[in-house]
Amino acid sequence: MSSGQLFWLVLMGAVFALWAAMMFRTLFRLRRIAVERQAADGGGLLRYYGHVLQTFRDFAIRPMHRGDRTRLILVTLLLFALIACNALLMPFVPG
Repeated sequence: MSSGQLFWLVLMGAVFALWAAMMFRTLFRLRRIAVERQAADGGGLLRYYGHVLQTFRDFAIRPMHRGDRTRLILVTLLLFALIACNALLMPFVPG
């Protein structure tokens, strides 16, 4: 493995680890919000799923989640860009 290939592998691994950490943090926070809503409502399991859907909808459109949403989108796009660069440039990196 050449140093160029190793660089891309480490870079993509670091960006993927950042993306995964952000995604898990977001999902765990959204689940906590849904559980809190369900506990306040006192509903059963079906109401919990309704609260989960409402919480994901709020994440997608509410201004209070704008910063998290924007950062997650930007890191996702960065990861996609690195994957595309890897696919386009790797044939030209001597190995």
